[in-house]
Amino acid sequence: MFLRSIRLRGFKSFPDPVEVRLEPGVAVVVGPNGSGKSNVADAVVWAAGSLSPSELRAEKPEDVLFAGSAGRPPADFCSVELVFDNQDRGEPVATPPLQEFSEISVTRRLSRGGEGQYLVNGAAVRRTDLVELLADIGLGGQMHSVIGQGRVEQILSSKPADRRAFVEEAAGLGRFKRQRHRAELKLVRVADQVDRARDLEDEVRKRIRPLALQATAATRAQKLADEIERLRVRLGAGELERLERLLAEVEERKTEAAHERRARDERLAGVLEERHRAEEELGESAARHEQATAALYRLRSAVERVELRRERADETSRSLRAEAEQPQLRLARDEPSYERVLTAAQKWNPSPVETVFDAASLLGDAKRAGVDAIVAVAGDSIWYSAASEKRVEPEPERRPGLREFADAAERVSVALAAAAANARRFEAPLQARVDAGGTRSTGLGERLRALGAQEAELRRAASEAAERLTSVQIEAASLERERQQVRERIPDDVTAEPLSDEEADALRAQVARLERRREALGQVNPLAAEEHARESERLQDLVAQREDLERSLAELEKLRADLSETVESRFAETYASVERHFADVAATLFPGGKGRLIPVEADEEGGESGIEVELQPAGKRITKLSLLSGGEKALGAISFLFALFLARPCPFYLLDEVEAALDDANIGRFVDLLRRFSERAQFIVVTHQKSTMGAADILY
Repeated sequence: MFLRSIRLRGFKSFPDPVEVRLEPGVAVVVGPNGSGKSNVADAVVWAAGSLSPSELRAEKPEDVLFAGSAGRPPADFCSVELVFDNQDRGEPVATPPLQEFSEISVTRRLSRGGEGQYLVNGAAVRRTDLVELLADIGLGGQMHSVIGQGRVEQILSSKPADRRAFVEEAAGLGRFKRQRHRAELKLVRVADQVDRARDLEDEVRKRIRPLALQATAATRAQKLADEIERLRVRLGAGELERLERLLAEVEERKTEAAHERRARDERLAGVLEERHRAEEELGESAARHEQATAALYRLRSAVERVELRRERADETSRSLRAEAEQPQLRLARDEPSYERVLTAAQKWNPSPVETVFDAASLLGDAKRAGVDAIVAVAGDSIWYSAASEKRVEPEPERRPGLREFADAAERVSVALAAAAANARRFEAPLQARVDAGGTRSTGLGERLRALGAQEAELRRAASEAAERLTSVQIEAASLERERQQVRERIPDDVTAEPLSDEEADALRAQVARLERRREALGQVNPLAAEEHARESERLQDLVAQREDLERSLAELEKLRADLSETVESRFAETYASVERHFADVAATLFPGGKGRLIPVEADEEGGESGIEVELQPAGKRITKLSLLSGGEKALGAISFLFALFLARPCPFYLLDEVEAALDDANIGRFVDLLRRFSERAQFIVVTHQKSTMGAADILY
């Protein structure tokens, strides 16, 4: 692998695109001071990822852009591209991703706005990726393959630790040290994470212990609660059976009470109807009794009047008979009466049948007028008619007429007596009828009173039956609510089961014992088991994480140890090679002399080890590099640089006026050294020495 070309645009003194084509061997770039020879070396360093303005002889990063001139404006961006030829796939070997390419292009771009970009074969990459890629082929951060102006003086005046850094760079330890540094940083982070994980574990363990106790108590409480619930369900099933049985009994009682109420109501209705009939019958009986009493009263009155009329008729008959004996005296005095008796006698000659009929009519409502007729017949009109008759008779006939009138009056008396007797015959039945009516009314009154009492009793009984029905209905509703409450307390699949009082008492006692045991546990955390499981799971996760972190920590520690071992072994290997090549090159540059590298251990804890350079020019004592002359120092530095080149081959070596301090003789030795190793490496030399130009295979 070698550097085939350097393409620049807008970089420092190259505003236009410029390509420096190179070939294996020695390429020399020449020109007067200020012509921009060293800018080629700066371009290589910048394209390799340098971020240090001092390495680029600049004050700030944007100073690498073309600043402009009298006739050219400043460049808006710059780019440098390094093109490597990798056709032979030889030393140094590229990393596997790029090993298959015959050409490798590395490009860096920068705009005046500060935006930068890194490209490898046209693909954008990170600066870190680019640096590691170049480190794999020997172009690391120290860039021991690029020796710019003043670098020789830097090597001469550097500390042993700085020279050790050159060897480490030549050994390619930068990548390993960066990996180790990243591993150490990660190791610190992981160690901190392990500590935090352990702290979290301790915290979780502290929470788990009481949670375990709480979970145990909660589990015991839950078991007791489950057992209590099971027993209560059993009690509920028994209670449900009892309530359903009571409900059945109450329903039967309710049916009986309803039947009883209906029977009472029907009986009361019957009594009310019977009372109504009795009241109607009593009214009718009272009316008939009143009518019979009135009829009896009229009959008796009529009889009394008939008797009175009969007595008068008797008296009239006696008087008439007496007057017949004394006619003159009586006739003048009783002429009006005589005429009335006579008229009555002529108008009415009652027969026994008529008298009986008229008396019998007194017993009927429709025949009461007959009594009046009898009374009328028995009235004074008889006597008045008889008197009239006597008055109208001729005087010669008065004496025999008085006897007739006396007979007629006697007959009237007899008839009236017969009528009175007939009437008295009906008085007893009528009185019996009145008495019977009174008795009937009295009986009906008593019956009504009895029915009233019976009605009151039936109403009371009906009310009691209604109250009993209401009470039974209320009891049934209460039992139904209670049954529903019990039904809601037990699962749907639990059916009613009979439970004796002894069994129920035993279950209640057992529930009471279990509840006391439950209360003895005190307040429990029902979520403790869940929290314990969650915290236990979290603890397992934390333990797994901590174990992963510890494994990562162990792996990082092993990686650090392996990297440290790799660094040490590769450094030792490279140092041995550098030491050997240094002695060889020093013998070439110091004919008859010799040189060696001496490792310097750290003088105190925390100090840095390094490398000291000792040279012994021909005829002189061995001395340190710092004690040599300027030319000898330059040759010693060149010997050290070439030893590095030879120990770790690079695609190219760029030397920027490293021989400026040498005289012609030493320049000749330097040129011989270039020619000696040009077949093994590519050299790009920036110089204004003619002797050096003579060694060029290609000259710019």
